[in-house]
Amino acid sequence: MLCKSLAYEVKMSTASIEAENTYHMVSGFLLEKTAKKMKLHFSRMLLAHPKADITVDQWIILDLLYSEGPLTQQDLAESSLKDAPTVTRILDILQQKKYIRRSQHPNDKRKFNIELLQDGKNMYKLILPLVQSFRKTAYQNVSKEEMFVFSNILHKIQENLSFQP
Repeated sequence: MLCKSLAYEVKMSTASIEAENTYHMVSGFLLEKTAKKMKLHFSRMLLAHPKADITVDQWIILDLLYSEGPLTQQDLAESSLKDAPTVTRILDILQQKKYIRRSQHPNDKRKFNIELLQDGKNMYKLILPLVQSFRKTAYQNVSKEEMFVFSNILHKIQENLSFQP
């Protein structure tokens, strides 16, 4: 009986270690690998489109401005999880393409409001069907229930990491 009990404990311990190793792999590497693969796939879709002259990072900024209206550079950096110099470079390019306008913030001369112009709105509307197609491809064979659970898990992870000491 002692042998069976010990064998059971070893089996459970091994299963626990395997589960822990899987947990660590899923919690980091697999998420990052999937995010990079998604960005690469979408980037290739943008490059293949004859009228799409933006990158994935530029799309993220256009999407934020289209969805939320005028924002400050700081708000864009926080919402896009990009550092300020990167957002500045993206905005420079979008401004050259006449997709956005920077204007002085009325209450803080150190800040700029960023507004989406008509050409930027047109580019957004051109790219949106590509985004929808990309998502359909990426999420095929994933049920609505699985997406709901996955989304909840990602939100929980983000919440866990939102409170920094």
